[in-house]
Amino acid sequence: MSTYRTMTSAASPADIPDTVIPRDSLSPTAGWYLLTVSRLSSRGDRQVRTGELADRLAISPASATEMAGTLADDGLLEYEKYAGLETTARGTEIAESLAWRQCVVTSFFDRLLAYEIDARTAYRIGYTVPEDGIHRLQERIDEPRIEACQRLRGDDDECLVATRVES
Repeated sequence: MSTYRTMTSAASPADIPDTVIPRDSLSPTAGWYLLTVSRLSSRGDRQVRTGELADRLAISPASATEMAGTLADDGLLEYEKYAGLETTARGTEIAESLAWRQCVVTSFFDRLLAYEIDARTAYRIGYTVPEDGIHRLQERIDEPRIEACQRLRGDDDECLVATRVES
């Protein structure tokens, strides 16, 4: 299973084009679920149980199971009932793009506006803003805010903004 560690060491988020997010078929909510599965599974390189996903998103287990099935049907998750979820290669690519966008927005708000934006709002903005807009936000971040990205993930993985700025 791929993790953020694998992505940051093997490829740059600069290699992930905006078109990787299939906005015509991936709703903001589905993307949030996918991103959450990716983050949970990256903490120990393991499958995520639907109950754990439901707890993290504060939703019913039935809603988590339903969305897991939808994302599996779309080829973004591998879902085995009673075993758990993990992202496919395509799902990981999309989740990493969404994470990078969220991190750029968080860093922008943190650095330039001195405002600690919450993860869900940063995600929504990152999902909505076109790639050119995300790049323009990133250009204004003269120094990546690694602690802002870590605040989103709650871990010590590399900052996706830092990786992309160095590219």
